[in-house]
Amino acid sequence: MKRRTADGTYRYVLVLGAKVNGIRPSSALRYRIEAAAAYAKRYPHVELIASGGQGPDEGMAEADVIARELMARGIDETRIHIEAESTSTVENFQLSRSIWDGEPGLTIVTNDFHVKRARLVGRLYFGLSTDALYAKTPPATKLKYVVREQLAYVKLFINYIRWKWRP
Repeated sequence: MKRRTADGTYRYVLVLGAKVNGIRPSSALRYRIEAAAAYAKRYPHVELIASGGQGPDEGMAEADVIARELMARGIDETRIHIEAESTSTVENFQLSRSIWDGEPGLTIVTNDFHVKRARLVGRLYFGLSTDALYAKTPPATKLKYVVREQLAYVKLFINYIRWKWRP
């Protein structure tokens, strides 16, 4: 899939959740939030979808942390939609669909290691065109995330085959 950097084309920006430490964003999530906030300031017509549920070891849903941090960076709350139930990349799209449904595409915000798979989910499962904001990955965790991402591709394709061939 060709790298496609976001350029203001799409109305909705899907900010994918990541680990929350207590009620504070992890470094990976903070980089996503910073990229989304800068983009939203550059393109005031876009609306943001903060997406991500609350894990058992998190004090707040990822989406709520994203929304709070976007507002702290000057993004008006009327531009932010919250989806706080998802637990995976596929669910981020699926449970946010009621917000972006009918649009030809989305901008995806995630860390650089995750962009390709996130865009693939959008295309395979939802038929979307996408572009992306490539938030950086914290250097201390990059190797862990890159290895985990390879395993996630295997899971993605197994689940896609099951989904595609379901009765």
